[in-house]
Amino acid sequence: MDLRDDDLTSLANSLAELVGAPITIEDPQANVLAYSQSLDADRSQAVDDARITTILGRQVPPHYRTLLDEAGVYSQISRSQDVVTVDLPGSGMTQRAIVAVRDETGTLLGSVWAAVPAGLTKVQRQALLDGAPVVARGLVRQRERADSSRRRTVEVVEALLRGGDDAARAADSAGLRSPCTVVVLASDRPDDVVPAHRAGAFVLHLAAVAPSAAAAQVDGVVYAVVAGDEAAAARLARDFLARSHGPLVVGVGRTVGSPEAIDLSARDADGVVRVLRRRGRTGAVETVRSTLTDVVAMRAADAFAGYEDFSPLTALERFDAEQHADLLSSARAYLAHGGDVGAAAASLHVHPNTLRNRLRRASQAVGVDVDDPDTRLLLALHVKLRELDA
Repeated sequence: MDLRDDDLTSLANSLAELVGAPITIEDPQANVLAYSQSLDADRSQAVDDARITTILGRQVPPHYRTLLDEAGVYSQISRSQDVVTVDLPGSGMTQRAIVAVRDETGTLLGSVWAAVPAGLTKVQRQALLDGAPVVARGLVRQRERADSSRRRTVEVVEALLRGGDDAARAADSAGLRSPCTVVVLASDRPDDVVPAHRAGAFVLHLAAVAPSAAAAQVDGVVYAVVAGDEAAAARLARDFLARSHGPLVVGVGRTVGSPEAIDLSARDADGVVRVLRRRGRTGAVETVRSTLTDVVAMRAADAFAGYEDFSPLTALERFDAEQHADLLSSARAYLAHGGDVGAAAASLHVHPNTLRNRLRRASQAVGVDVDDPDTRLLLALHVKLRELDA
């Protein structure tokens, strides 16, 4: 048998012939990377419930993982240079022989599992030991191809996010249709990144339901450019979060009619994520349309930074602290009720004249005239930013 084939399934089949036993190749997280498919009839009794459920689920089922972990099998695999055998009577798993697969630096890449119900022979042991380095080379080549493909995908997504001619060329090469929308999957905390397994799951989800989408993890978040409008993009994201629980948020940008404008949608989606994080939302999917006021306020906050001391809100807070007054709450109520003194006074449980006196005092003592449009704009903006921090 030739073990030089790059295809892991071919390697598993060839190794099964050499070892004389069914083979699975697994990664360090017990996910099935490949398994032998060509079994002779006289070996069929070696296929047990554990192998069947592992192959069907593409990973070792939790029940068996727990049994193996409690038996110290995974710990032995990580340390041993020899073949590890395990026999768990009554578990539904026949005896297994396992050999670790490592790269040239000794890093564990995975393991090869052989079902040996009659016990491991010297010939089988040697075949497993001889086959492990070959499987390691196959895994390294697979990883290199995956890394290369991932880099190309990242380059395409980064070009799309830049907008302009770069985005047009990238969209053409990726076969991305217009109109399109940018979706951003991020951690709910600014300093955290999306875990690799969740990022991979999101990309896989998109590949299944939106094959033309271009998605990649960039700077700790996952950017996806999907064909269709923002409503459809939001549905895709909500479907994913319904299945993947975790501290994640999703921002959906505007729908753009051409690839050259994708950068605008990306900026929108980033802004939505920023709002969701600032509000402490988790597991939320929002569009720029549904959070527009907050997104604009957050952008205004960047321009407002450094000018807080000149804000009418700061002046009112300072006066209230010094004089034990209620000017700020009065001004906020007046703004919240659109200048209706009666409604604002009722919300504060005070007489309308009391509110008028407070507003007059704010104008005379602090210089905050809530009837002045510019003053109202600055005060409302600063109030909104405080609400986002609440």
